Amino acid sequence: MKEVSDIGRFLKEQAHLIEKISQFTDIRKNPQIKLNHIVLSVLLMPFYSVTSLLGLDRLSRKNQFKKLFGCTRKMVASDSTVSRALRWLDAKEVEELQRSFLPLMEEHHLARIQLAPDYPSRRVGILDGSQMGQHHVVAFDLCGKIDYPLMLSNSYSRGKELPVAKQVVEKAAQLLGDGFPQLFLLDSLYFNQPFFDCVRSKGAHVLIKSDEPSFREVLMDAKFVFENKKDWIVPVQEKQGFDDVRFCSWRIEKTSGEFAGYPIQIVHLLEHYPKRNKTQHQDCWIVTTDLTLLPEEIREAAHLRWHIENNGFKRLSHHTATKRFYFKDPKPFFTMLRLFCTAIALLGMLLQILKQNDGEYKRMLNGIKETWKNVFSQLEETFETNTFI
Repeated sequence: MKEVSDIGRFLKEQAHLIEKISQFTDIRKNPQIKLNHIVLSVLLMPFYSVTSLLGLDRLSRKNQFKKLFGCTRKMVASDSTVSRALRWLDAKEVEELQRSFLPLMEEHHLARIQLAPDYPSRRVGILDGSQMGQHHVVAFDLCGKIDYPLMLSNSYSRGKELPVAKQVVEKAAQLLGDGFPQLFLLDSLYFNQPFFDCVRSKGAHVLIKSDEPSFREVLMDAKFVFENKKDWIVPVQEKQGFDDVRFCSWRIEKTSGEFAGYPIQIVHLLEHYPKRNKTQHQDCWIVTTDLTLLPEEIREAAHLRWHIENNGFKRLSHHTATKRFYFKDPKPFFTMLRLFCTAIALLGMLLQILKQNDGEYKRMLNGIKETWKNVFSQLEETFETNTFI
């Protein structure tokens, strides 16, 4: 535990972060600042919740931050230096860095997740689009015991999200091999035959969550069956329970159907949250091509669909203000965003490893609220023990 709780040692010796970024190509002829100093300072922004390059400039002048790099100059790297480097860094090298920690994720058994207790663990992926830095982004998240934002692509406009998402799936299948997700969690935008064909051709299944049944005939048919189940021979499975974690009661109605030539399960999920002042009652529709999923797993998968929003987009926005950044040129923005995603994945891995020793983890928290910023503040002092680079 002593080795793992030293965040600097984790990044340097287990993740081999310094070794990897030291291999980046430097196009400068007479550099005054090491490239790995520049890249690492950007990558550390989410750790320190620095929300602008100007904020990084201020942090780079502080003695504690300079000590990490063994820097004797007045600062590690200015905001203008970082901005210039982001424009010429090799995008392929940054992409390779972003996904290079998959073996570490596998080593610590973080790549799979159980959708319900006593059920098999699965590889789960989530695809979604967002707007950050005034650019349209399609993101692919590996949802295991941590969320690993693995791939990002520029969709240029909201209307181009679907074709770009298909390209992401194709590329992920080539790069991940056996690590390719068994189940993709998606929103209603992906409820179409071309995307079903794309995912199923790779051996994976689709699960789509929608708030309304009215946009698809297959859902309207299922709704009619549920409303008239007493008069129909069509089998309808019902199950209910209580979620201790989310503190809500739930009920599921499930039937079968067909869409785009694929047999599917169609689920109507109703939940009641008694502690809420608003939206106590919620319901949604869920469709999946995975016929082996049981009702509890389907419900949990529908909740996991929001991980890409809550543990991806919102986390990035909170720690680095990606929603407020403005980059006219997409290249430096996506370079920076991929470095941020790398940092998010590494910090998630570290915290999950720490939690494996629950007693030590609670002692480290020392009674503070468990947030990323608070936990890092407890780990930050271990940075001061040795020079990072």
